[in-house]
Amino acid sequence: MSTQVLFTPSFQSPDRSLALLSYLNSGQVTPFQFFNEVIMPTFVCHAKHFPTDIDYVNHKSSSTTNSEEDSSSCNLQTILQKIQSDLIYIKKAYGRLKQWEDHLNRAIKDLALQSLHGASNERTETLENSSRPNFLHKLNETLRITSRLKELLSHPPRLSSESLKSMARAEFNLHHSLELQDLNLQNMTEESSAFKETKNAYDGLSDEEKPCFLCFSVFPENAVIKKKVLVHWWVGEGFIDTLGAEGKTAEETANKFFEKFTEKGLIKPEYKKRRPSADSCTMDPATRYAVIMLAKWYSFFDFDVDGNPTEDFTRSKRSCLVKTEEGSSILKLPCHFKQEEVQCMINVNEPNLDFRPDWFSKMKKVKVLQLGRWQSSAKHLIQVEDSKFLKGLKNMRDLRYLSLRGVSGISELPAAVCKLSNLMILNLNGCLHLEKIPQGIGSLKNLTHLDMYECYLMSHMPKGLALLSKLQVLKGFVIGEPRAAEGGRQPCKLADLSSLQNLTKLSIHVDKNKKSDAVERELISLADFKKLGSLSISWSRLYEQPKSTSLPKLIKLVSRPKLIKLASLPKLKSIKSSPSSMPPVSRSKASGSPSGPDLLKKLNLHYFPDSKIPDWLMQWKLGKLEKLHIRGGKLSDLRRGENVEVLRLKFLEELQMDWPSLHKLFPKLNYLEIFDCPNLSSMPCDNEGVWYQTKD
Repeated sequence: MSTQVLFTPSFQSPDRSLALLSYLNSGQVTPFQFFNEVIMPTFVCHAKHFPTDIDYVNHKSSSTTNSEEDSSSCNLQTILQKIQSDLIYIKKAYGRLKQWEDHLNRAIKDLALQSLHGASNERTETLENSSRPNFLHKLNETLRITSRLKELLSHPPRLSSESLKSMARAEFNLHHSLELQDLNLQNMTEESSAFKETKNAYDGLSDEEKPCFLCFSVFPENAVIKKKVLVHWWVGEGFIDTLGAEGKTAEETANKFFEKFTEKGLIKPEYKKRRPSADSCTMDPATRYAVIMLAKWYSFFDFDVDGNPTEDFTRSKRSCLVKTEEGSSILKLPCHFKQEEVQCMINVNEPNLDFRPDWFSKMKKVKVLQLGRWQSSAKHLIQVEDSKFLKGLKNMRDLRYLSLRGVSGISELPAAVCKLSNLMILNLNGCLHLEKIPQGIGSLKNLTHLDMYECYLMSHMPKGLALLSKLQVLKGFVIGEPRAAEGGRQPCKLADLSSLQNLTKLSIHVDKNKKSDAVERELISLADFKKLGSLSISWSRLYEQPKSTSLPKLIKLVSRPKLIKLASLPKLKSIKSSPSSMPPVSRSKASGSPSGPDLLKKLNLHYFPDSKIPDWLMQWKLGKLEKLHIRGGKLSDLRRGENVEVLRLKFLEELQMDWPSLHKLFPKLNYLEIFDCPNLSSMPCDNEGVWYQTKD
């Protein structure tokens, strides 16, 4: 009997069996979970179709008796059942180990956070007395978890034969209903149920919503996608306007799209710690495969046979940078076709932006350049060895959205950026080595979003920011002083921005090197920002320029930006906010009637250096404030927020309060999140530090 008979049983559904056979013959490494949950149950299910005249164990001749044939068949079933039982045992043991591994990761993370937070406050002791018991408790808890994990590795969990049989039946019932056609793109057809459902939902979308929905096709399977990434992309391509006909912002318009996609079951919102709103979403794999088919169908993007987006823009005006086993996609960018045809370029997972300057500069019609990372985690590293190619930006007069988020190796944004007259969104978030942006940035008259958050080497802001009349979102504004080497240029002051009538979201980084009186004068000017809806202020010391940093060190630095930020925080000296310490102009404003951003709905204070809330903040009307987040620092009291619904408190060792007192300050509170605030007592939070009140 040939081997071919043994390994090609006649399955009930030939197309499905061929799909599985094709996968197995592809040479790909089969993940254990896929083998255990798909291949093995399918094989067991169809084992009855094997010829019964073969002795699978002893390979005897065809002259065996019927009783021997029965024995052989019985041996086959016994072997299969034992294999499946062993696989279930392995899966169960791995699950237990994975659970304890997750516990250990969280415990060590908590220890690291508390230790690094201690570095944010300059202390004479390693740990203050108030936090020592809490730290020792966490240390003992971590020891317990590591000991338990070690024990499980030495003595894996035992399962009874009855448990294994029960689990085997459950596994069989679960996987018997799986459709192999939905496992990958190659097996999905226009006749599959997943494609038909997705296509019907797609047909029900408006002309504005359809291209927005097709953008989901380029993201990897099970990716958690920040909604903001999609919104900026949609604005860049012109799918939605920053300010629509009804006066709605791009975010408000996009939220309606996300709601519709969710209602149709096309995406799922991702909630973090049960927070009331979700800023990210995911897509079911089967739906994603269908979207890829639609995107390829309508020439929205080009994809390879496995459903991966490609750099090829000969069939579409959009290109993707995708790192594969074959190498960098940038090196494979078509050279014999006109780059002028490219209108959109999305970096899916390319870690090295080694563009040829002559190639890059020819993309004269491009509207969207998402070159930075779209992932939330900073572990996705992107670097440039030479940023000279960015000078080619001067030719991209149609560019509306440029993202260099998380790209290391860029120390200065070239003046060529100032030529981008149509640029609306500029994202420099997490460019850790960026020291300055050009003085001529004020020429970007259409700029609505500028994100410089976590650009820790920037010492000040250029005056040109005050000329950005359409600016709606500004993140990472620095209250600091120019370095001596920069010729003593006058930096942009916070008060200079008060004339920006469209500014609704502002985040500020206060340099601890700057004198407290000068800082306070600037912060008092926030009272003139009447349309501000979201405000974030962070106090810490700006970094000094590294004297000598090689590229490997730069990469290492980027790999742990959060740790560097916390560990580098300086001693937080109190800012004296008494009237006597304020200049005459400040006293005049402080003694006036209550003022402030009247429309403020969200306020974040990070590492506030004083124990008491300052006068400039106490004077504000905060009647519309709905969300308050205070992280780190020395605050020992809170001011009343009669309409605050969401409160998040982290690393506040000096804040002492019980639940009745806290709830009295915030009577409309329906969501509370607490982390490492040892002097908050009798709080109704769960083991994750979360309390929320369900709405009727």
